[in-house]
Amino acid sequence: MCRIGIDVGSTYTKYCVLDGKRPELFTERTPVRQREYFGDKLAMLREQYGECAVVTCGYGRKNAAHDRTVTELTALAKGAGILCPEADAVLDIGGQDTKLISQEGGKLKAFFTNERCAAGCGLFLANVLRLLEMDFDALDLTGCGKPALRLSSVCAVFAQTEIVELIAAGTDEHEIVHAVIAQILTQARALLGKTDCKTLALSGGLTRIPGVGPFAEAVLERPVIVPERGAYLSALGCALLAR
Repeated sequence: MCRIGIDVGSTYTKYCVLDGKRPELFTERTPVRQREYFGDKLAMLREQYGECAVVTCGYGRKNAAHDRTVTELTALAKGAGILCPEADAVLDIGGQDTKLISQEGGKLKAFFTNERCAAGCGLFLANVLRLLEMDFDALDLTGCGKPALRLSSVCAVFAQTEIVELIAAGTDEHEIVHAVIAQILTQARALLGKTDCKTLALSGGLTRIPGVGPFAEAVLERPVIVPERGAYLSALGCALLAR
């Protein structure tokens, strides 16, 4: 029987389909009318793959047609246990929040979240890219060390004002984006101080950026693993938990 994991995030929804072959992974923009959309989506997937067990997680997990829901933290730990078992902690930077979990053998041991700071999540980067008229898929951190340019404000609202001033001063847009990504990672350091993890894995949309691993190591000042298709850890975890 096919197993499907769905991670319904605030901005994007990630799917993982396990049908005995190589996992099929794909992403869609999270819809507005979620119940209607996911009802049709699951009907289509069942028509394509036959009988399916479906597990969901994320902000809209209850809106997707499912057999079971789990927390994103549980799914994240399960996925990490498969894709990066050597990592005893995972830093997940999502659109609306940042999470740090510790895991062992795919089991969640502890977790910490930062939901109050907009400057510490992916939405901050998305807003800056929109302001700079840049495409996320064009970002590349290969060969970039810790950026010289630093944002002085830890508040997303004031930081955006600072960015507008940098643009007016003719600052290179890539320097600005690098500073923004460094700011997001720097905000996560407060969470890292709550655990004694030895090996850290990075999860979430930032893992799609080439060179983000060494860049994160420079900012966080510790070894960082970027698992292949790291944005799908939670979706994979859901699929693995399906019965």
